[in-house]
Parts: sequence; structure tokens; C-alpha cells
Amino acid sequence: MKQPWIAATLSAILPGAGQMINHQWMKGALFLTGALIVSGMLRRRTILQSGFADGSIGHALLLAVLFALAVWSAADAFRSRSRTPSH
Repeated sequence: MKQPWIAATLSAILPGAGQMINHQWMKGALFLTGALIVSGMLRRRTILQSGFADGSIGHALLLAVLFALAVWSAADAFRSRSRTPSH
């Protein structure tokens, strides 16, 4: 049974997870790596600047990139699952 919303939900929570359950291993690894890199940059920036109190545009930009990556990953997982036969 095809349920593309499951793949999309997983990718929204952890970018790349939906691709991996769709057996798109390389694409899933790339989404996951991108999310880990952006998350690491955000964490490092937050630790070095003692949080979000300074209202830095850099924090907002990194959060926007992370959000966009999650949305892109979820949409891709949904489309891919809708097009492929059930596994």
C-alpha cells in the first residue's frame, strides 16, 4: 500500500528519512548531510554568541535554510513515493 504522507512526515522531521524508506539511499544521505551541516552551523553560532538574544540575521538565515531543506525533503519524498510502486 502506498502512503506518501508517511515518507513526507518522516522527511519533515528528519530530512532524508523519507527518501531512505523510499530506497533512495544517496538522495536521503545528501538531505541528511545537508541538514546536519546547517544544524551544526546553527548550534556553533548559538554557542559562540550565547543564544539568540542578539537578534542576529545569521540565526534567522540558518533557520530559514534548515526549514527550507525540511520542506524540500518532505515534498520530494511525497512525490517519489507517489510515483513508485509499493515496496
